[in-house]
Amino acid sequence: MTALRIGPEAEVELREAAAWYKERSPEVARRFLREVRTLTKVVARMPLRFPVIEGIDIDPPVRRALVAGFPYAMVFIVADDVVHILAIAHQQRMPGYWRHRLGRDE
Repeated sequence: MTALRIGPEAEVELREAAAWYKERSPEVARRFLREVRTLTKVVARMPLRFPVIEGIDIDPPVRRALVAGFPYAMVFIVADDVVHILAIAHQQRMPGYWRHRLGRDE
C-alpha cells in the first residue's frame, strides 16, 4: 500500500462537499464520505490503475479517480511512493481550478 497525503485544499473541499450533502440529507452525506474513504483505499493500493488527465504535461502525471455515485473526482499525483491528493473536485464546476496546486505554471 502506498502512503497517502491529502492536501489542505482537498481536505477543505471534502468537508465542504460533505456539509453541502448533510444539509440536504445526512444519509447522503454519510454515503458520500463512505465512497470517498473506499476510493482512498483503492487509490492507495493501486494508484497507477487510474487514468492520467490529458493535457497536463508534467512528470509525475496527474491522475483522476471518480467517486462512485457522486459528481466528484479525486485528483492526485504519485511521487516517491506517496499519493498526493490535490483536489476533491466537482466534475461540473470550474475544470482545472486546482492546477495551481501543482506548483507549476500549468
